Amino acid sequence: MPVIRLFSPAPSPGAAVLGELADSVTALLGLERGHCWVWWQRLEPDTFHRPEWHAAAAAPAPVGFVVCKESYSRSQVHRLLRLLQERLGVLLGVPREEIYLTVQRATEGELLVRGRVWSLEQDAAGPALDGDDGRTGMTGEPITDLVPIAHVHNERRELVDDHWGEVTSVIRLDAERFTADALLCLDSFSHLEVVFHFHRVPPTKVQEGARHPRNNPQWPQAGIFAQRGKNRPNRIGVSRCRLVKTDGLDLHVVGLDAVDGTPVLDIKPYLRQFGPREEVVQPEWVDELMRDYY
Repeated sequence: MPVIRLFSPAPSPGAAVLGELADSVTALLGLERGHCWVWWQRLEPDTFHRPEWHAAAAAPAPVGFVVCKESYSRSQVHRLLRLLQERLGVLLGVPREEIYLTVQRATEGELLVRGRVWSLEQDAAGPALDGDDGRTGMTGEPITDLVPIAHVHNERRELVDDHWGEVTSVIRLDAERFTADALLCLDSFSHLEVVFHFHRVPPTKVQEGARHPRNNPQWPQAGIFAQRGKNRPNRIGVSRCRLVKTDGLDLHVVGLDAVDGTPVLDIKPYLRQFGPREEVVQPEWVDELMRDYY
């Protein structure tokens, strides 16, 4: 259960903003909501020495300390820090490169959590991220090199299945890894294919067999690989959307069925030559399921 302490001479952005930041952390780590705490401490002018803060004409970027268990891998911590930097930059309207964060590890036997002293054998940190420490929890050879290239920003935060057609989103590339050259000529295509991670689905909710799509008993049971539900092994989504424009490292799109904060794994231009060359056949229940999707 991460604890995040943020320090700044600026007033707190409010409990709602801090709660949104906490929700982003728990979603990334596959924890239940409420299993991340965030504090904001406003510093008086004579209680700190940071020249950037004294000279700042705009809102100052905070300094933060993240306390987490030593059982979190370096991969998890890396992704957590990157998420915090990205979300704080957006939520506070400050340059992300001015946000400084450090991690403090809680070691076994030195942390009291919900009435008991934490140990590695009774780890309450929740499910690990896919790829953590070289394991995925699934059968087969683990994959360890998947790192998000971008994140989705939009107003859709609830996990609702339908009405994605008019949703506008910004896919923002990781500025530490990419320049605008990565998007050169992409604006000559009208549509994109986006591969992303269903980060809000806890690993414990993954389906590996058959179920009624959307748990609707009126529709026949179908194997998880015969439907496009989000509770799927590896929690990977693939979608197509319309590209409106590119702007620096931002892709403005319409119709992307991914909620705010979704990690993006890959982006490709959609080519009609990759569409089916034969007639597409599908069951009748699919037409009913997709009736209000877009």
